[in-house]
Amino acid sequence: MTLRLHHLNASRSQRLVWLLEELGAAYEVVRYERDAETRLAPPELAEVHRLGKAPLLEDGDAVIAETGAIAEYLLARHDPDHVLHPRPESPDFARYLEWLHSAEGAPFLPSLFSFYLSAYGLTDSPLAAKMASEAQRAAAHIEAHLAAHPFFAGSSFSAADCLMGFQIANAEGRVGLDAAPATKAWLEKMRARPAYQRMLEVGV
Repeated sequence: MTLRLHHLNASRSQRLVWLLEELGAAYEVVRYERDAETRLAPPELAEVHRLGKAPLLEDGDAVIAETGAIAEYLLARHDPDHVLHPRPESPDFARYLEWLHSAEGAPFLPSLFSFYLSAYGLTDSPLAAKMASEAQRAAAHIEAHLAAHPFFAGSSFSAADCLMGFQIANAEGRVGLDAAPATKAWLEKMRARPAYQRMLEVGV
């Protein structure tokens, strides 16, 4: 049965389009557009999953939410040779797992908070200043890692790169990456991948 990815425009679900392309899995995309005024997801998504948020993955009767969970599900079912996720005994496994979930964790949250603070006109608040500081701290953490390793898992490309990609590209659009040369070089390397380019053809 073909996988169905419920994809909201300008959202983190594009990372899973990239991962599906890297896996070479058969899938179809069900597209949704944000409300032009509120920038929120349309109510139709709540008919698929009660949270009404993308991404959502349908595989037969299973409906899975949460990007990290969807990624782990896809890898367990479609990457039996561990091309895109290190085996547990690999020296890269712990690093891979950390960055796979960092895409929705501590390094990502300051940017998410800043997005909502900006949307509600709270950019001059103490919380906004704190989130800006935390975002800089997260960016420095990412830069230090990529200055020491060619990929997020270490020596090889993995699904962790796919999941971190949205955050890095978003940071480039917001503040630029001139102060983070290793991060900028990593993003340029990702954009050269055929699967990344196919993701853009599917739509972001």
